[in-house]
Amino acid sequence: MAKARRKSRAADMAYTGQLLVWTWRKFVTGHADCPLVAREFHEAAGDGAENLLLSVAAFLQVLGLGCRRTLALGHPQCTGLTPDEAQILEMMGAAQSGDEALFAAHLRWLVCGPHQAAAQRAVYALVEELENNGLELSLMARGAAPPSHAMLQVVRH
Repeated sequence: MAKARRKSRAADMAYTGQLLVWTWRKFVTGHADCPLVAREFHEAAGDGAENLLLSVAAFLQVLGLGCRRTLALGHPQCTGLTPDEAQILEMMGAAQSGDEALFAAHLRWLVCGPHQAAAQRAVYALVEELENNGLELSLMARGAAPPSHAMLQVVRH
C-alpha cells in the first residue's frame, strides 16, 4: 500500500509539472483564454483555480521581463520538455522544497540582477498557490549525474 501511495504522489508531482508547462506554452502562444486550461486548473485546484492561473501569468510576465535570454519553450502539443522548461520546473521545485541554494542558483542563471527580486517574489507566490491547492512539484534533476562532456548547441542566425 505504501508503494502505491508513493507512486501516486510521484504521478501527482509529474502532473503538476506537466500542467504548468502546458499552461506556459499556451500563454506564450497567445492562448491564455483556452477553455481546456481553465478546466484542467479547475479540476486540479477547484475554487483556487483562478488565483493559481493569475499567479502563473504573473510569474511568466516577470520571467519574460527579466530573463537573461530568450527561453526555448515547446509547442503546446509536444510531450517532451525543453532544457529551459526543465530548469524552470527545477527552480520552482527547489523553491517549494525549501532548497534555497539551488533556487538561488537557478534564479541567478535565468534572471538578470535588477529583476531577480521581482522574479523571486513571483516564484514564491506561485509556489504558495500550488501548495494552497495541494499541488507539488518534484526536483527532477536532483541526484542525476552531470553529462560526461559539454553539450553545447551552435546556433547561427
